[in-house]
Amino acid sequence: MKPESVSADMTTLGAKRTLAEPTVRKACVIRADLGPALEFATTQGTTRAMFPIVGGEAHGAGWKGRILPGGADFALRLPDGTYAIEARYCLELDDGTPVMITNAGRMVEQPDGSYFGRTRAELEVPEGKHRHLGDAVYFGTALAEADDAEHVYIELWEAPV
Repeated sequence: MKPESVSADMTTLGAKRTLAEPTVRKACVIRADLGPALEFATTQGTTRAMFPIVGGEAHGAGWKGRILPGGADFALRLPDGTYAIEARYCLELDDGTPVMITNAGRMVEQPDGSYFGRTRAELEVPEGKHRHLGDAVYFGTALAEADDAEHVYIELWEAPV
């Protein structure tokens, strides 16, 4: 059952005005290459997983980049079988600009054994021509296909502030 949309706005709670609905546009697509996963049951009764990020690539509007080895996705298997995830990795754009990405959210197993998820992302960038990448709020979609333990695919959608 799909939840109903909220009909109230900020003025309902006392604001003098309300803001426009945010616009969202696709900002980039990412393929993260994964190394062998480490997964284990903890003494706290949870299952912890670490998926090393060993490379990959990304394409955005007017830029391309590669994922540097050394990042990882740290995941916690929740009682309902989903994973709470937090991935941290560094992207190097073709012009040498570093971009640190933190992507956190939830992955849900599908009937075919694949996982799809929704995430929120933060991009940290230095001053320069790609500064705008750090000035937005990002919402992501993620896909780990059932027959491919070596890749995760991500699309980041940008909501400019």
